[in-house]
Amino acid sequence: MDRPARRGSTGAGTAPEIAPGAAGPSILLLFSDTGGGHRAAARALTAALHEVEPQARVEWFDPLLGQGPPTVRRIVSLYPIVIKRARPAWGALYHSFNTRPAFAMLRTTLGPQVRRALVRRLRRLDPDLVISVHPLVNHVAADAIRAAGRRRPLATVVTDLIDLHLGWANPRADLIVVPTLDAREAVLRRGVRAERVRRLGLPVDLRFRPAAPGEKAHLRRELGIAEDTPTLLVSSGGEGAGNLLRQVRALAWRRHPWQVIAVCGRNERLRRRLARLRFGTPTVVLGFVDSMPELMRAADVAIGKAGPGVIAEALATGVPLILTSYLPGQETPNVRFVVESGVGLYADKPDALREAVERLLDTHGSELDLMAKRAADIARPGAALDVAQACLELIPARRSAGAQSAASQARR
Repeated sequence: MDRPARRGSTGAGTAPEIAPGAAGPSILLLFSDTGGGHRAAARALTAALHEVEPQARVEWFDPLLGQGPPTVRRIVSLYPIVIKRARPAWGALYHSFNTRPAFAMLRTTLGPQVRRALVRRLRRLDPDLVISVHPLVNHVAADAIRAAGRRRPLATVVTDLIDLHLGWANPRADLIVVPTLDAREAVLRRGVRAERVRRLGLPVDLRFRPAAPGEKAHLRRELGIAEDTPTLLVSSGGEGAGNLLRQVRALAWRRHPWQVIAVCGRNERLRRRLARLRFGTPTVVLGFVDSMPELMRAADVAIGKAGPGVIAEALATGVPLILTSYLPGQETPNVRFVVESGVGLYADKPDALREAVERLLDTHGSELDLMAKRAADIARPGAALDVAQACLELIPARRSAGAQSAASQARR
């Protein structure tokens, strides 16, 4: 069953400017479209900011790819090509630039161009708060804030779970939000003061939540698949990288007692290729969608790469994971986190993937139920709201109002 990406789905391109209110605080949110994770975090955080402060004006700015200097855009645009065709090369590149000398060289080479673009945006928007969700933007954002001529708070929201790039640890940030204790320790080891680091979880779309009674069946009906058949959601990130074709063939080529939803991301060529195949197992093929929360709630198992966003989304939904790959570098320890937490398995070969699914289903749901319970125990589905609140409290006027409110409550 072939379905192209829905109209209105989120794809690469210029980031939106979102401004529902005119009287609230002005916020500049820095991200980059290098993979789907940073954009997903930006979307989740924006929605949460509007939930906490409905009058907030939030503008997105991509100083690396979308609206960055031409030289920087050309370099950063190589990212999806590298992760599709040369993952080991990315691992080597990541580790080589995760040393202080190499990172300093990177900042010296590309930093001035990005800083100038940021200074122009800061002077045009004059925001009350700057939030970054990308490791290569944090230090240059602090430089740009100083150069723009007005002091304003800077918050960094870390979107990696365990292993952090040096770029996340900016001692000049007023707040660094981390998702796990491991991430907190990594930031502290790199010289950030403890009072500036808060563990609040990874911001994910607030629509990621456990399915309500009867909701799985309803969502499956909308997809045109059986209501009572175990359902596998297979994806490989926003760029559609990895071995999704071989994985889907292993799970669906012959008849099996499950059904498959395959999400190909921006990889339209892969979507068309999968759509032409005739599977023995019922299979829905989708492109880049904005309905992942609904698809996750329709599933019994989520299968994909070890990206932090996918892991956090599955945990928030209470869906066990089977991880099939990881991006060498920042995603390497995520596999251990999932397996040791008892919320999923790792299967890096198509045959091993099929065997992992069979193992979970052969227990008549008991192992799936246990994993789902563990996922619920460690999930932080409301993390985006907590992160938004912490960031907004950096704005002096809100901080003063919050202190006055606390004092008033204490006097009662």
